[in-house]
Amino acid sequence: MELEKELEQFRQEAQRLKAGRRSGSLPFPEALRVFAVRYAEHTVAAGGTVTDAAQKLGVSGPTLYEWRKGRPAGHRRPKSTEQGAALVPVRVGERRAQAQVAGVQAMALVSPGGWRVEGLSVESAAQLLGRLGC
Repeated sequence: MELEKELEQFRQEAQRLKAGRRSGSLPFPEALRVFAVRYAEHTVAAGGTVTDAAQKLGVSGPTLYEWRKGRPAGHRRPKSTEQGAALVPVRVGERRAQAQVAGVQAMALVSPGGWRVEGLSVESAAQLLGRLGC
C-alpha cells in the first residue's frame, strides 16, 4: 500500500518535471531515481519486467535501465567542442597512390557520426563538419 502511494507521488512529480518541455524532461532528482530503481526491483521480484515498471512510473524503459546501472539517463555528448564535447579517437590513413585534384591532395574524411567528405583539404573538411555539428 505504501509503495502504491509513493508510486502516485512519483508519477505526479514526473509529470510536473515534464510539463512545458518539447521533448524529454528536466533531470530527475536523485531521490526520485532511487525510488524508481527500488520500484523496478520490486516489480521484477514479483515476476514483472523493467518495462512494466517503467510504464507504471511514466518513464521510458531505456531511462529506467540507465538509472538501474547508476547513470542519469539522457546525457548526450554535446555536438561541438565549443560546448565542451569530449575528444573522440580518429584514425588517419594514407594510400600509396594519391591523386592530386586542383593542387589539393585527394582524401576522404569520415566523421564519428558517419558523414563522409571527399575532395577537400583536411582543414576544409574539418571546418565543414564542425559547421554541420558532426
